[in-house]
Amino acid sequence: MLISAEHFGKVIPCPACNERIQMPDAGEISRTYAAASSKMQEPGGRPAGTQTNSDFANVHPWVSLGLGVGFAVVFYLAMLVIRGSYVSDLFLERGWVPCVVVIFFGWSVGILTLKYLRLRTQRVALLVEVLPIQISYEINCANISQFIDHIALIPERLSRTYMVTRMRRGLEHFATRRSNPDVARMMQSQSDIDVSAISGSYSLVKSFLWAIPILGFIGTVIGISSAISGFSGQTETAQDMSVLMDSINNVTGGLGVAFDTTLVALVISILLAFPVSSMQKAEEDLLNAVDEYCNENLLKRLDDAGGMAEVASNTEGILLALKSAVASGQEEILEEFREAGERMAQLQGEQHKLLQRTTESVDSKMASLVTKTGNEAARAFDATSHAVRENLGKLSEGIAELNKVLKELDGKQVVIEKKKSKWFSRG
Repeated sequence: MLISAEHFGKVIPCPACNERIQMPDAGEISRTYAAASSKMQEPGGRPAGTQTNSDFANVHPWVSLGLGVGFAVVFYLAMLVIRGSYVSDLFLERGWVPCVVVIFFGWSVGILTLKYLRLRTQRVALLVEVLPIQISYEINCANISQFIDHIALIPERLSRTYMVTRMRRGLEHFATRRSNPDVARMMQSQSDIDVSAISGSYSLVKSFLWAIPILGFIGTVIGISSAISGFSGQTETAQDMSVLMDSINNVTGGLGVAFDTTLVALVISILLAFPVSSMQKAEEDLLNAVDEYCNENLLKRLDDAGGMAEVASNTEGILLALKSAVASGQEEILEEFREAGERMAQLQGEQHKLLQRTTESVDSKMASLVTKTGNEAARAFDATSHAVRENLGKLSEGIAELNKVLKELDGKQVVIEKKKSKWFSRG
């Protein structure tokens, strides 16, 4: 989905997260573009295609700390309003540990708040038409400068986003390398860098998630230690049962303080874990949307003329180098080029001769082998033919003799008599 005139001043769904976003009106966008254009034309203004790089994942730590301290102040003012209740006693009557836990929680909330505001801007940037089709659908070496100039006019608030920065770097890389595979590899590398940056931006919040429960356990240890030490000191000076009972009450009260600090720390760590995970997933989903946007709107539209643009660029560079060498009178460089060309031609001639000799040798070997094999095959064929003719001659003689006998028996009867044999025996 791309921004058009019909979207100005309306609430539209974000294509990446499906949330409703209020779009600025046409007058505000015109004023912003005009301010950006005037800044580009002023002396010392930012030239086209040279937006300053910035860290989009990390937020300013001191700003988030200020938000955290402000949150802690407001929270404790609210606890003072309900002073005397169980909830207020957990934070006002349990020592310094709950106060530090609240500050850490507020600091984390400040970081997540700043990240959420940046995330909304990042989602709005997905709706900007960074590569307008009005310039051209195909992006090639002839019109690449027009797209870079168009990105330079995007307001700075939107240009400092993942999507616009990724597009600008991809176009600048294509203008330099003029190769689609190189741009694809660069975009993949930039995507990996952004993922690593987002993962690293949560290191401080994850440290708070680790430190808050530890502070709760520290409060538990402090409470138990103070309770037991107070009980042992009072039992040594106790004179009656009432003093002993007071010391026991102090021990139970100290144990209650110890366990309450652990309860506060564990509850706050749970309340913080879910927003942190949700925010990190939202930023990772944003990067996936940026990757998909770049694949659909940049990589598929790049045209490097089948890889010939890079060859043309290299050839042009060689010609410029030769022209500059001639213009500066560097005769020795041209002489080296000439000698290198002669050596290459000589080597090519020697390789051609060697190939020709090898071919002739192979042909002669194959011819002799075929001749020898043919003579042996001919002799074997002659011997076989002689044996076949001899056998056929004998067979024809037998058939002729049989025909003669049959003619002699024609019309005659052949009687076969069987004589009885007599057996004689002595009496």
